Parts: sequence; structure tokens; C-alpha cells
Amino acid sequence: MESVYQDEPQIQEAELTPQDQLKLQWAQQPGFLPLIRQKNLIDRNPELVSYTPAVNLPGWISPWMFALQGLVLISLVLSLLNWQLTRHAGTLEDQIVALQSNAQAELKRQEEIISATEAELRRISRSGNLVFKLHLSPTPLTREQALQALNSSLEESQRSEAQYKEKVAAQEQQLRAEQIALALARSGNPLIFTLALMLTAGLVGRKAQKSFPRARQARRLGDFYLYFATAEGLWPNLVLLVFLHVALSHDPYGLSGLFGSVGPLFWVAFWIGFYFLLLRFFVMVARDLNQALEIRPPANEWSLENSMLLRVHNSFLLVFVAIQAVFLALCYAMYLAQK
Repeated sequence: MESVYQDEPQIQEAELTPQDQLKLQWAQQPGFLPLIRQKNLIDRNPELVSYTPAVNLPGWISPWMFALQGLVLISLVLSLLNWQLTRHAGTLEDQIVALQSNAQAELKRQEEIISATEAELRRISRSGNLVFKLHLSPTPLTREQALQALNSSLEESQRSEAQYKEKVAAQEQQLRAEQIALALARSGNPLIFTLALMLTAGLVGRKAQKSFPRARQARRLGDFYLYFATAEGLWPNLVLLVFLHVALSHDPYGLSGLFGSVGPLFWVAFWIGFYFLLLRFFVMVARDLNQALEIRPPANEWSLENSMLLRVHNSFLLVFVAIQAVFLALCYAMYLAQK
């Protein structure tokens, strides 16, 4: 009798329609955040995602909003934090500080020269002597000649000081422009990476009905991609973002010496590892997409025979290269404008 009572709920659940199973699974999800509840349901039951339009699930988030909350929002917060921490740090900041320090020393020296010249002018103007010996002339000068020579020297010193200030200001402005553009590029690239992950949905879902004519839900492939990319990528995306921020902003964080000492082989291994993690993420997304569309999975998920994997991978590369080129062009335009 005990085994009969234990098996009865399982039999009843197995007899439920997919829509009823979806409602039941949604009601059983723990937590109060719809984002986490939705992620857990998609992770455990990817085959039920295709039934979400036909079922009214309270709190269910639409595909694009789900991706914005689960992928882009985290990336935006990290990019803003990285920008705040690195925009006034690194080698360029050291150069700016050194330039300002040298400029202060030089301006102080020139001010002392100007003050000495002005003091000499006052002394000669008040003196009753007719002839004066100045360092500006090897021979003694009359009062008028001495005053003329000192006034010329004062004008030259003031002109030199003004030119030096303009030169230093131009150099500092150029360094600041370069610093801002680099900080924006370093902090913004991880955000561009995440935006590319989300915008890939457009290419993944393009002409999906022709590519998968036997799949009834092929027209919703773009929405399915957003669901699975967000659910599968919530934590992997965070890891990839940390990798990108550390790799791109190692100089402002004071890690240039460490990264410079390991040599180019480290960077080769680093980016190979980064690409492997990204490819593994695409494999998981492609697996869920095949399951949602009820497409027979390939014998080897990592092979070129996995058409869904190639579709996701190549679509991401196209989107990423396109928006990355636009973003870097805007960073360079900002540099030129500020320079």
C-alpha cells in the first residue's frame, strides 16, 4: 500500500498536459524574484518553454526583458563600477601627475624670475643713481637703458610663462583625452560583449522557419535563444565579464608588471581559455534550443555537424564584430573631439 501511495503523485503528474506541468512547475519554484524562478524553471524544464505563450504565468518575464535583467543589467553595473575605479588610474594617470608636478616646479622658477625682475625695476625707479650695472648687459647702463632692458626681459619672461602654460595644458588635455577614451573602451567592451550576446537573438531567429522546416516552433527561435542564453549564461556571463575587465583594465589596477612578466604565452592561453568557456556556453544553449524545437541532437555536440551550435556561434561573431567596430569608432571620435 505504501508504494502505491508514493507512485500515485508521480503518475498523476506524468498524465498532466505540458501546459498543466508548466503551471505546476512555476508554482513550485522557490524564491520571490521572478528572474531566479524563471531561470530555475528553464534550466530544469527547457522543453516546457515553448508552451509559455499559451499559459498565463503570473510574474513571467518576456524574452527581451528577461535578457536585459539577467545579462545586460549585471554587465552595466560592472562596467560602471570598473569605470569609476579605473578612469583616474594607471600609467596615463602617472604621466599626468608627473607632468603637473614638473609644471609646478617650472612655473615656480619662472615666477621667481619675474618677481626678481619686477623688484629690480622698482629699485632702479626709486634709486638716485644715474648708471646701473645689470646682469643683462656687460656694460653699465643709464637709468632709461636699464629700465628698458628690464621691461623687455619682464615681457619675455611673461610671454615664456604663458607659452609654457599653454603647452602644458595642451599636453595634459591630450593625456586626459587618451585616458578617458581608453577607460571608456576598457570598461565598455565587456558591456558590448553582453549586448552582443543578447542581440544575437535577431540573427539566430532570422529565417529559422526555412532552416528548420519540420520544427513547429521555429518562428520563435529568437525568443527561445533569449530564454536559454539568459538562463544558462546568468553565472557564466558573470565569470566572462570578470575575465574581460581584469584582462582589459589590468594597467589601471596596477597589474601591468604581473601581466608583463608572464609573457605572450600567458595571453595566448588566457584567450584560448576564454574562448573555450564561451564555446561551452554556446554548446549548452544549442542543446536547449534543439530540445525546445524537438530537433534530434547531433551525435557530438562539439562537432561541426551541430548546425544549431554553428548558427549561434557565427551569429554572435557577426553581431559582436559589428557593434564592437561602432563602439571603438565612437571612442576614437571622442578622443579626437577632446584632444
